[in-house]
Amino acid sequence: MTENPDTRGVTGRPNMRRRYFYLALIIALAIGWAIGRNTAPVHGMEVTFQNRSEVAVEAIKLDFGTADTQSSIQAFRLAPGQERILLLNHTPGAGFNVNVRYKGGEIQEFCALRGDKQQKPTIELKP
Repeated sequence: MTENPDTRGVTGRPNMRRRYFYLALIIALAIGWAIGRNTAPVHGMEVTFQNRSEVAVEAIKLDFGTADTQSSIQAFRLAPGQERILLLNHTPGAGFNVNVRYKGGEIQEFCALRGDKQQKPTIELKP
């Protein structure tokens, strides 16, 4: 019986075509994941609070919700000139209540971003 010259020495090696197929499959999945991650709709808001005053902020309290849920977030200590990003699981444009307490006891309360549909807004704080 004669040996086929195309199959000599191949018995212990994996098939190169199969390797390339799996490599291409992994690359395609990684590209698909990256594209999906970067184009997925953003749920909620990423609100940046900037302290534009000469006085330190001792606390920022946010209250927001819907007919079904109510949430509250509290952040502490924001020095003059600094900023803090808070993530809210809240619909843009629905608005939320903000209570800012400054060093020295001054308190500022307001409803923020009602009707504003930005997903990454910035709020400047000044007493």
